[in-house]
This record gives sequence, C-alpha cells and structure tokens, in this order.
Amino acid sequence: MNQLTTVLAALPLLMAIFAQGDSCGSVKQESNNTKDVAVQQEGRMIKGTWGGDHISMEVTEEGAQIEFDCAHGIVSEPLRVDGQGKFRASGTHFKESAGPQRADDEDKGVPVIYSGTTDGKTATFKITNSATDEVIGTFSLTLGKRSRIHKCL
Repeated sequence: MNQLTTVLAALPLLMAIFAQGDSCGSVKQESNNTKDVAVQQEGRMIKGTWGGDHISMEVTEEGAQIEFDCAHGIVSEPLRVDGQGKFRASGTHFKESAGPQRADDEDKGVPVIYSGTTDGKTATFKITNSATDEVIGTFSLTLGKRSRIHKCL
C-alpha cells in the first residue's frame, strides 16, 4: 500500500515533466495529412512539387518547370520570395497544340513574368506576357499536391 501511495503522489510530478518536453527548446512541426508542411520565409520559394487545377510546377534551386493542359513553361531564375510572400521571376511560356509536332515547327515561346504570392503551403500564380502585358492565366497551387494535366489531343 505504501508503494501505491508513493506512485500516486509522484504521478502529477511526472506528468508535469513530460508536458514540459514540448515547450523547452523543442520545435513543434505542423502536420497536414501526416506530411510535414513547410512555412514560407523570406528567401526562395520552397522546392518541390506544387499542383493545382490544370497546372503542375516543380520548383528547383534554379527556377521551375511548369506543365499546363496545352502548354508548358520555364521559370529561368530562382523564385525569390520577399517578406510579404510576394515573388516575381522571368521565364518563357510555350503553347502546345494537338497532334504531333513537326521538327521544323519548333515554338520559341514567349517571354513572360511569373508573379504571385505564397505562404509556403499555397500559392497564387499569375503569368503575364512581357511584351504585351496580356495575362495568360492565373492559377492556385498547393505544395505537395499532385495535379491532373490533360494534354491537348
């Protein structure tokens, strides 16, 4: 009976010690569907696969490769993000057409500006033709999301 009393008396102390583990210098990571979710900080856009409706983007150290339903694009410089989550980078946008492409019919693409905002989990992505200021499209992307692209047939 004396051991039981000692254990019961020590139980609140042990619980307090274990509860301190989360607040004493350890870093708590957010989780989304058991995947770690990064938080965007000033610097560069988080590398990895970003997906949305009719768009897929692979962000790398050098820029990004983008696939659309009937087009593809290249961000030709690192996607730098400011303290407010805004980004702007130069690149090229290539329209695609249905059917096979002729070897001598290579599309050079159009110069574009890829711009938008991100919080590290989601991004709004706008593509603007550099020469005409025409907005080619605006897309929403999510880090780690796989998207379904329907190429032109």
